[in-house]
Amino acid sequence: HHFSLFNPFTRELIKLPRFERSYYNAAFSCAPTSAKCVILTVKHVNPTLVAISTCYPGANEWTTVNYQHRSVFVISIWDKLVFSNGLFYCLSLTGWLGVFDPHERTWSVLEIPPPKCLVENFITKNWRKGKFITAHEGNIFVIHICCGDDPIVFKLDQTQKEWKEVTTLNGVTLFASFMSSHSRTYITGLMRNSVYFSKVRFYGKRCISFSLDDHRYYPSKQCRDWVEWDAFENIWIEPPKDFAGWN
Repeated sequence: HHFSLFNPFTRELIKLPRFERSYYNAAFSCAPTSAKCVILTVKHVNPTLVAISTCYPGANEWTTVNYQHRSVFVISIWDKLVFSNGLFYCLSLTGWLGVFDPHERTWSVLEIPPPKCLVENFITKNWRKGKFITAHEGNIFVIHICCGDDPIVFKLDQTQKEWKEVTTLNGVTLFASFMSSHSRTYITGLMRNSVYFSKVRFYGKRCISFSLDDHRYYPSKQCRDWVEWDAFENIWIEPPKDFAGWN
């Protein structure tokens, strides 16, 4: 498999070594132009075994290590990744959280039970599409949607070893998509304390959002069904501050 990184704004292409195995998803720790950048892929091997492959720009090959974890955990495919405070956090389909340290090359599954709704949603038809993970100032957030209900936002409390539902984001704006999610603090006005989804309406002119302050979706009365396959074709990216747009 050919694996490369592409910057859509500068058209810069960074080629990586051939990847000899299939993978489900990937993430990188910082800008690929940095010498400290680590690219990571995670592959489910079996219920107690995960294969983690890492690489960096300029490397000649990937490094792959299989990690065993306790069978007591009900683990499945690791399908969401986020990097925070020097660690990769991997969310499984069943809501468990794995942590990979790229410097120590260690893998562990946090002994923190997942939110109940994530476990229940796993057995429904849309189990892959109803959750998103992002980080903000070292905190890990999971956004969950199920069966047309309003989104629920959970924050990981590693001190109390539990997920806590939050009713406010303290002015932070979350941008959620199935491929990657982000958080921003400089957003102003009604966009603050909201979750924006990469699902668009009005011929691509407006995204669906949910305000935690108003407890409602914008635009109002929009379809909450996440079955549409085109949702996998959209992703949030932030342009450089000096980007003037495409010609």
